Amino acid sequence: MTIVPLNRAVHAGLRIDPARAAESAAAVHLVPLVADEIRQVAGQFPVFLAKDGETGQFYPAALMGLEPQENLFWNGAALEADVLPLNLLRLPFFVFGDGAEAAIGIDEASPAIAPEGPCAIVDGDGGETDYFRSVQAILGRLLQGREATRRLVDLMLEARVVREIKLDLAFHDGSTSVLTGLYGVDEVALGRARDRVTAFEDLMVLAAMALSLDRVAALVRRKNARIDAQSAWFTPGS
Repeated sequence: MTIVPLNRAVHAGLRIDPARAAESAAAVHLVPLVADEIRQVAGQFPVFLAKDGETGQFYPAALMGLEPQENLFWNGAALEADVLPLNLLRLPFFVFGDGAEAAIGIDEASPAIAPEGPCAIVDGDGGETDYFRSVQAILGRLLQGREATRRLVDLMLEARVVREIKLDLAFHDGSTSVLTGLYGVDEVALGRARDRVTAFEDLMVLAAMALSLDRVAALVRRKNARIDAQSAWFTPGS
């Protein structure tokens, strides 16, 4: 990954293949979320809190794999999901800084940058294309959602509805996987926190996070299906 500030003089001629942008997510098992997308994303993936390795701060994230660098929704050509986190839809673009200091960056090593890509950044008249404006809208949601996300995490911690979760899993072939450092919303604790979680929207988001933990079982099924498909290639006599 080589992220540099987006520069019109340098990058105006780039073309992007959004379908290939998903290749960057093939080795991502945990995708950060902002507060206003959690309810929708939680309908597809388990949503946990994780800790930033540098700051120690909690952040909400969608779990898409059961081991580091594993995305069980990547089929080798595309992501098999009806809903995707904004942090995947923005690729290969990034946002630096906050507020007036915010700027757009691009990963110059992304497989999405392709001469034959169907999407340009700048049109023939020198203006921004509809595609790039849609990317800017996604980056804007991510930027604007930072404060609301921090507030939501603070609320979860203050209301004491967060519990640490260790995923200790076994698969069809006898292999195992242990994921630590994940925290989920405790349904029982949430039921007791109505005096602390008073806003209806906050309550719905936290309830969605709590219910989404049931989707870990769907990830296990995907993992087993992948193991079975891979082992079929090595069946003696096949």
